Amino acid sequence: MKLFQRELDLGPAVEIGGLTVIPLIGADEGGTDYLTAPEALGVGLVEVSELDRPEVPSLKVTNLADVPVLFVEGQTLIGGDQNRTMNVTVLLPAKSQTAIPVSCVEAHRWGASTRRRYAGSKVAPGSLRSAKIAGLDYSRRGEGMRRSDQGQVWHEVQRLEAGHQSFSDTAALDDLQDRIEGNLAPDLNRVTAQPRQVGVVFLAGGQVVGLDVFDKSSTLEQYLRPIVGGHTVDASLGDDVEDVDAVDAIEEFLAQVEAARVEKVAAVGLGDEILLKDTVNGVGLELDGSLVHLAAFPSSTEPRERRRSRPLLV
Repeated sequence: MKLFQRELDLGPAVEIGGLTVIPLIGADEGGTDYLTAPEALGVGLVEVSELDRPEVPSLKVTNLADVPVLFVEGQTLIGGDQNRTMNVTVLLPAKSQTAIPVSCVEAHRWGASTRRRYAGSKVAPGSLRSAKIAGLDYSRRGEGMRRSDQGQVWHEVQRLEAGHQSFSDTAALDDLQDRIEGNLAPDLNRVTAQPRQVGVVFLAGGQVVGLDVFDKSSTLEQYLRPIVGGHTVDASLGDDVEDVDAVDAIEEFLAQVEAARVEKVAAVGLGDEILLKDTVNGVGLELDGSLVHLAAFPSSTEPRERRRSRPLLV
């Protein structure tokens, strides 16, 4: 299989409830050394804080490292005046300070009186990521660029809370994910990175519901568990459906990715951002001709038929 001219193979599937998790296997690409945000946050080499004049759609990130640091679209940043999620993927330059575009995923908390130190440990559910990407505003330049439809993001959090009948005082997505992912911990622990795994694709309800691909297997390893955890929040709301061939579904989705209308703009940090429209909702980051990260989701999550993906055994 090919994705943006990159050869990828499918690894053995893992089933978690109604979610099918399939590794994407390929060679590492790109020559830039960087740390991932989980690595850098873990050793204190990045600091995430509110702007001097705090505002919902932006955060300030100080990179203290001698190398760039990668923050991935959908990654949640828990703390500050309210919890946020990354709107796009950003590769912060070494020794830099950058304002990054984010969306709020905790509607009922705001202000310095409740401020906490930021940490990042999860990735938002695919449905929320897809809706957020679909609403990104690239028409404005400067600080307004890459802002999401915040009302739609809050609506997605409310929809997920209502679906699971699990609510928090501050409408915090993180609280919901703690409960769902905690209940599925034994299953999530079975998901481990395979040799040469650079990506992952998900099926539920008889169709592909999302994929993430990275330039390096080491980056995928850092983000695999959080990405899978996010998708379980969606999948656990689904119904049982009849079988569908996973390979056919993936090939069809990859064709939709290739057919998407592509827009490219200078990135917030290093490289160029890629925005995929029409056939899929997707964003990516490219640096020196190599794809650092790509996230893609169906432009519609309504299944054509009620089908279950037939597990891929390789």
